[in-house]
This record gives sequence, structure tokens and C-alpha cells, in this order.
Amino acid sequence: MPSLRKLSYAAAIALVAGSSVSALAQPKPRPADVDMVTIGGVGTVTVLTYKVQFVSANPATRQVVLQMPNGNRWEVVAPPLVGDLSYFQVGQHLTIRVVPGVVTALQKATQGTPGAVLKETALNAGLPGWPEGFGIREITMTATLVDVAPAAGTVTFEGPLGAVRTVRASNDKVLGDLAKVQPGDLAKITYLEGMSVDATGW
Repeated sequence: MPSLRKLSYAAAIALVAGSSVSALAQPKPRPADVDMVTIGGVGTVTVLTYKVQFVSANPATRQVVLQMPNGNRWEVVAPPLVGDLSYFQVGQHLTIRVVPGVVTALQKATQGTPGAVLKETALNAGLPGWPEGFGIREITMTATLVDVAPAAGTVTFEGPLGAVRTVRASNDKVLGDLAKVQPGDLAKITYLEGMSVDATGW
């Protein structure tokens, strides 16, 4: 049985940040639950909960298939960060929670594919004030901006697999950069995000 940390990155990255394979193109996954949580230094943020079942994995190609309760399946490519895919068990039920955090860098992009993850790094030290049991990751991606609110210090964008996130600016530079972009722009954005996985079933 994999550890919670190993399972967290494997399952959550596969569902929320993996690159979908066109052969199994499906409607965008919908969260089973949407809650709110207040994080010190970040504010009140949305917690998205997904319930998935592990179907299969190909260690050679690192392609993982996950299934939602309605039967829809997604085949995604798990990055090296996930580790050994043999830890997964066929039919294992996972509850994945995702918490948007803060934007650390933002600039208008001249090229790129909306929703494409360019880089992802696990921050082993975590961040103060985040809920217990949440691992933290830093993501750099190209995204289509849905809304920009300089006064509130937030930017809303389409994240991996089209999931919309509203995230706060982490510093004065990012706040200044918000004034240089507008809704509809393609942007290169770096943000922090928390994830947690309960592997005890639904």
C-alpha cells in the first residue's frame, strides 16, 4: 500500500495536471464537492473534491487511466515526480482534494497551448497555514485568463483540464503585472497549489 504522500502526488497530478490523451477524450471532470477554506496569508479559497478509481498504468509510457463515478475515464501521462506507478492497486478508490493557493509569477504569453503544464515541482517543506495533510506543488503553465481583478489582487484562469481557478497575487510585482493583462489573454503563470488524497475509499 503506498504512503499518503506518494499516493497524493500520483493520483492528484494524474487527474488535475496530467496531459489528456485524445483517444480517450471525455467531458471535463466535475468535482464531487466544492467547499471553502480560509488559509492564513491567502484568504478564503475553494476546495475542489474529486472521487476517482484507479484503472491501470503503463510503467513504460507512464500513462495512467482513472475513472470517475459516472464511468467516464481519462488517460493521462504521469510525470517522473509521481514515482513508481506499481504502488497503485487496480480498483482503488481515491478522494482527491485540490486547494488553489497564490500566484508567484505572471506575464502575457506570445505563444503556447492553453492549459499546458510547462513545469511542476513538489515543495517538500510545505507552506505555513495550509490544512494538515495537504502536499504543496508549484506549477508553471500557459493559461487563458478568465478574469483579472487588480483591486482584489486576484486572477482567474483556466487551469489543467479546463478547471477554473481564482488565485491571489503573492507579491507587489505580481500585483503590478495584473495591470498588464486582461481577460481573454494567454498568459504564462506560476502558482502554488495544495493537494490531499484519502486512499481509504469513498
